Amino acid sequence: MSAAPKVDAMNPLFDKRLINAFVDGVIKTLKTIANTDATPGKPFIEPSFVLKGEIAGMVGMVAPPLKGTLLISYGKDSIFHILENMLGEKHTEINNEVQDAVGEMTNMIYGSAKTTLNQMGYNFEMAIPTVISGNFNITQADKGATLVIPFNLSNSSTFYVEITVQ
Repeated sequence: MSAAPKVDAMNPLFDKRLINAFVDGVIKTLKTIANTDATPGKPFIEPSFVLKGEIAGMVGMVAPPLKGTLLISYGKDSIFHILENMLGEKHTEINNEVQDAVGEMTNMIYGSAKTTLNQMGYNFEMAIPTVISGNFNITQADKGATLVIPFNLSNSSTFYVEITVQ
């Protein structure tokens, strides 16, 4: 097994291969399981967590020397649009079915990115996603940079992929 690729010690999010693996994972996953096109917007760095939706999937990521989290936040309009495309039924409230779908999509997106990155020499470990809903706040015990990538859907809604790395 090869060593992990050299990453900028100041900010590992500058590794475009890492970013592209997650962008591609989102695009491929949503197209495959939900026949939904997601168009990435301009990424930006966020200094502290800002709530971006009513439900999110979160995965802890570990690939020494990197540690961080993947958070995918959806507003109701974006998650309900994806689920309608995926299941053929309309949702009007966040319930167990919606929560299960968010967890599964988070798992698939992380798995796709993990596979790509591990083929490049990273060594990301398996992880179990957590689903968070309602009015939530996330605090970080460490000072990691957070890269936010907005994704736009055809119904003019947006969801966000947030990657925090220490």
